[in-house]
Amino acid sequence: MTRHDPPPAVPVPSAPATPANNEHPIDRLYRTLASNTLLAVVAALVMVALLISRFLPQLPADRGEADVAARWLAETAAAYGASGRLLSGVGLFNLWHSLWFQALAGLLAFVLLLRLGLAIGNALRRLRSPNPQTVAGEARRWPLHADVRLEQDATGAGLQEDLVNEGWRVVAADEGDVTRMVAERSQLGVVAPIFVYSGLLVVLAGLWLGQLAGWQESAITLAPGETVSLANQPGSQLSAGGGADGALTEVSIVRSTGVSETVSLSAVGAARVGGLAIRRRAQGPALAVAADGPDGQALQLQRMEAQSTAAPSLTLVFDQPRSEQVFLLPDRQLVFSIVSFPALPERGFSGPTFLVQAFRAGQRDPVLNEFVEGDASMGVGDDTLLLRTGQFITVDVSYDPARPLIWLGIGLAMLGILLSLWRPAGQLFLLVQRQRGQVTVQASLEPAWSWRAASRWLAAWAATYGIVPEHSGADEEKQPS
Repeated sequence: MTRHDPPPAVPVPSAPATPANNEHPIDRLYRTLASNTLLAVVAALVMVALLISRFLPQLPADRGEADVAARWLAETAAAYGASGRLLSGVGLFNLWHSLWFQALAGLLAFVLLLRLGLAIGNALRRLRSPNPQTVAGEARRWPLHADVRLEQDATGAGLQEDLVNEGWRVVAADEGDVTRMVAERSQLGVVAPIFVYSGLLVVLAGLWLGQLAGWQESAITLAPGETVSLANQPGSQLSAGGGADGALTEVSIVRSTGVSETVSLSAVGAARVGGLAIRRRAQGPALAVAADGPDGQALQLQRMEAQSTAAPSLTLVFDQPRSEQVFLLPDRQLVFSIVSFPALPERGFSGPTFLVQAFRAGQRDPVLNEFVEGDASMGVGDDTLLLRTGQFITVDVSYDPARPLIWLGIGLAMLGILLSLWRPAGQLFLLVQRQRGQVTVQASLEPAWSWRAASRWLAAWAATYGIVPEHSGADEEKQPS
């Protein structure tokens, strides 16, 4: 085919088709539900809500009784101060049971199902043998157009051969002096949206199944030397350990079978051990206390809490600055009070500092009143109080059996996005007409969102054949014959 270099045709986006004023309400609703805008807005709202729920404690599954759940929500809201009541009121501490979030997630699933059905229908229509006559009517609504004129000896077969050589899949139909052609740029790009919508639906299904079959225990305090039993896994116990500086950097789980597993917390405080996801929420100073009698025998200590039992040692945690812990030495009828300070530079203490006081029953003047930093041993009469400093951590523990399903969905969605970017889809329609000694071509192009250079490609394609534009865009511009 003879080629020249006249000015190229510049394809101009055409105005989108305007729905008729008498459009049926169901059609308008369908158009709204299938729109990119609604999908983007709903998906963004769901993602923001899910991200917030990752950083806020959620009502554990084992707190299902109304009074227990209400007490948990009240205590959690109180921990967030003035904003806690607002967060609790909008359901951010119980996200998956909030009506607004359930409605939002249901709307997202419906939109994705609708878009998936449209994507499957579009792929079947385009990848099977398309009917050029049918596509001719649709091409008028496509965004890019160019009307051009070829040399007299040009043929539709030559255009078709060139497109095939460039990797396009072409279907042509001849009717006398008229040839209609439909060309598909990328079959992978056509099926890419199916992977994206399917993956997002699988992710939603995984999140929903995880809420049904999974569980979460929030605000578990792990202190050095102590173990905590998991309510949702009877017989399993968690403990924390760490480096020589007292920081807790490892979490261990001991199963009812006696099997033990240990894992280190990451830089962001997350870890997985024994199928459980662990996330550190807070950390702070802890103090292990013990008392020895004059003969070196360990004395029993007891917390001030109701129904607490005596033990030879206690681990005290201080989750707030200047918080206080109180315990008893029953055999000596002594009450101990320990207050934590982040630092007391005015007294020469640059690190965590503790004010230790001891009172005899019925007396107001302390028999012991000292500030200590680090490990300490101090006398109280003939007895010795032993203090060993360390840290505690507060963690959330969750079990999600649907996590593999979520990762599968993410993988499918990412595959679809990569296919769209690597080989963007595009459908080209050519109407080739031979009349009065000349050949005219009407080109229409519908590119995928990821084919950013579609307009430039159509202009370059037109220029390749030495095509002189007959009109550009909506304003027709006649050329001299």
